[in-house]
Amino acid sequence: MENVTTRMSDEELDLVERLADASGESRSEAVRKAVRRGAQEELIRLALQRYRDGEVGMRGAADLAGVPISEMMAEANERGVLSNYDEADLADDVDALR
Repeated sequence: MENVTTRMSDEELDLVERLADASGESRSEAVRKAVRRGAQEELIRLALQRYRDGEVGMRGAADLAGVPISEMMAEANERGVLSNYDEADLADDVDALR
């Protein structure tokens, strides 16, 4: 594991302290979990934005977010993202399954 140093405001430090206290974890573990969850959420958000903008298909969005396509489709559905899924996407998915 690599050490990473970052500057945080008093408000951010307070959030970290409250999270660590509430979860009963060390500050380091609380930060790692929060970063992991936040980074995953941000990747999904960015991937769906690129999907919405037509920059990537659903498979490309899933790859960007690092999740299975079924999970990305579920996220899109939960967030009300309209489907851009077309015949080319279907053909790509069928080829990927072979």
